[in-house]
Amino acid sequence: MITTGPPRVQGPADPLIELIDVSKTYKMGTMEVHALSDVDLAIHDGEYVAIVGQSGSGKSTLMHILGCLDVPTTGTYRLGGTDVSRMGEAELAEVRNRRIGFVFQQFHLLPRLSAWRNVELPLLYAGMRNRAERKKRADEALEAVGLANRTAHRPTELSGGQQQRVAIARALVTDPAIVLADEPTGNLASDQADEIMTIFESLHTQGRTVVIITHEPDIARRARRLIRLLDGRIVASEMAPVQ
Repeated sequence: MITTGPPRVQGPADPLIELIDVSKTYKMGTMEVHALSDVDLAIHDGEYVAIVGQSGSGKSTLMHILGCLDVPTTGTYRLGGTDVSRMGEAELAEVRNRRIGFVFQQFHLLPRLSAWRNVELPLLYAGMRNRAERKKRADEALEAVGLANRTAHRPTELSGGQQQRVAIARALVTDPAIVLADEPTGNLASDQADEIMTIFESLHTQGRTVVIITHEPDIARRARRLIRLLDGRIVASEMAPVQ
């Protein structure tokens, strides 16, 4: 079983993530593209949610807003009760570093750095100066995803599944409130994808909030709730079938 510390205590009834009437419009010359329209969404602490939709449905835009990589054109986004929809870039960067752990399809590991040095980067960005403590935290995160014997390996010495495990360890090392994964199995073979999804399921079992963005139905069904997007709108929110 994968462990990253003591189980989290469920929070109050208020949502951890709350979007209220959120829209996002991009200007392309004289044209306006409505990527999201009037989105209302609530995700509670400890939920395991998959946001699904085909290309152009708005799920990437929604992911950017949930991850504080972008802000709504209109509407409100509250994270843990705090309105982040009107924060400045410095405040958003602080939220991204301390409250959200990101996992991407492309891994985004630095090829010249070992696994543990890739994992320690968020701690460096957070201002942790004690190198020994950073190493300890990084090693613990890598052990949690089954890579205790690969901490000194560089990305080129690891399989795709192992690289994604490093990316998950990096996402966990600051103990974020939310793990936000964007197409985390998109570059993996089916057996490696299954291993990665097992990790997310274990994180959910521990009480961690996990949000996965995907277009793959089989991956989405591994979550506990499905949010379906179409043309920038949420068209369904349903519990996933019991596996």
